[in-house]
Amino acid sequence: MTPRTSAALDRLLAAFLQFGTWAACAIVGAGMLLDAHAAGSGAATLSAGIALFILLPVLRLVLMLAVFARQRNFVYVTIAATVLAVIAAGCVIGVRLGPLAG
Repeated sequence: MTPRTSAALDRLLAAFLQFGTWAACAIVGAGMLLDAHAAGSGAATLSAGIALFILLPVLRLVLMLAVFARQRNFVYVTIAATVLAVIAAGCVIGVRLGPLAG
């Protein structure tokens, strides 16, 4: 990866994370406003905003995987795919063994 493409990737990821963070903050804020006007009505909106905060790093990995695949940088594609697989495995194990696992 050349310094030029590295800088472009850094700018793309920074813009993505900045937009995602602002969107999650807006959703959480909307949920708080809804909850302030009618207790309990903003819980789903708050949960959606928090879920977006949690998903942002995973979405960043997906974006990096796509950029690396487009650049045909298969070493980094493999690394990003492996990290995503570990996260997916952790989610599956957590659902199967967690408190909601029936």
